Amino acid sequence: MPNTQLIFDSDRKAAPSSGGRKKGKALLPLAIIAVGAAVAALVWLIAPKESGEAFTLKLWNEAPVTVATIRNAVSSTGTVELRDKETLLSPETSQVSAVYVSEGDSVKKGQAIAQLVTADLDWQLVVAQAALDEILRAATMTDTQFGFTTRQQDIAIKTAERNLQTAKDTLEQTQGLFDRGIASQSELTVAKNNVADASDSLDLARLAQEQSKAQHDIDLSNRASTVEQKQKTIADLKASIAACTVRSGMDGRVYTLSVAVGDRVSAYSAVAVIANPSDLQVGIDVAENRIGEVRVGNPVAITIGDTVSAGKVTSISSSATSSSSSSTSTVRVVSDFAEVPSNAIVGGSVSAEIEVGVIQNALTLPRGPYLSSGNYSAAYVIDGDTAEKKTAAFGVTDGNAIQVLSGLKEGDRVITSAYQEFIHLARINLAK
Repeated sequence: MPNTQLIFDSDRKAAPSSGGRKKGKALLPLAIIAVGAAVAALVWLIAPKESGEAFTLKLWNEAPVTVATIRNAVSSTGTVELRDKETLLSPETSQVSAVYVSEGDSVKKGQAIAQLVTADLDWQLVVAQAALDEILRAATMTDTQFGFTTRQQDIAIKTAERNLQTAKDTLEQTQGLFDRGIASQSELTVAKNNVADASDSLDLARLAQEQSKAQHDIDLSNRASTVEQKQKTIADLKASIAACTVRSGMDGRVYTLSVAVGDRVSAYSAVAVIANPSDLQVGIDVAENRIGEVRVGNPVAITIGDTVSAGKVTSISSSATSSSSSSTSTVRVVSDFAEVPSNAIVGGSVSAEIEVGVIQNALTLPRGPYLSSGNYSAAYVIDGDTAEKKTAAFGVTDGNAIQVLSGLKEGDRVITSAYQEFIHLARINLAK
């Protein structure tokens, strides 16, 4: 039986009260030490381990770092587009009186697509034609009057010429009579004045004819300008009326039809879109930071579903476009098809790889799940029955290969399966 006498001995003196207070103060440091030890143990449990003793990888994929020649490609997405399309516009604000085609119909160049009401234009044409006719009638009357005036002036000039000749003959006779003393000085003076008057009359008749011709030339010039203006107005109205029969400017298919009979359309609003369904291209949005590598003529691998088609860059936009869904601006690049695939649909999405060069003697690894592990680049390099995590940088991809920029060397055996289970460990064990 245990000895309890000292504990329960009633004769034993009680311990001083001051000794009890000292014992309570001594418990506080012990509690602090215990909490610290618990925290340290928790930190040790969750902290990254420098040793792989706590984790052994049983199954994995691996590949060696090899030297190869790879394509330097810019990867992006895009959309199948119509290359050559024609948007037919309404030439006037008008109402649609007839529609001759439906969406999807094949059409020929010059074929009527829709008819617009042209009543206003028709009336303007009638008014313009009437004005031109009036000008031409007035011109006929003016020309006729000028003809009569010219004939009258010719007669007046001939009369003045005869009168002048008669005055000259009379002066010659009077001068002879005066020389023989038969005619007086006053008779000679009258004869001379008659010659002068007849000469002035002839000059005035000729001047009147010249003035009439000059005025007629001015009238003809003004008339020609007015007639030309009226004829242009008529031609424009006829062209506008003809344009109100909206016609296709190319062979193709009606991709969109924006009007129906009875619709009121504004001037220059779209009526229809015509395009060649086999003439397609791809619009690719390339990140602004890589557009400097792209050149016209670069080969392009265009993937639609499971089909990969060849193409080449035909144009590069000179401006970038920002997106509300991304902080990176993009530049539009257009690629053609070497041969349009059967599954290409206008508006369909594609993925594209633009080959911008070739990298010789590049260190490469196969692409794999390890590339998406964590928010930084790392690779586990196998060394015997362990694998050590090393920081690595990766570059361009070429099909199933990715370029190794730094951190690894040729011949390194790298785990290429997923790292999620052990990415926090600096070293892991590998199962035998």
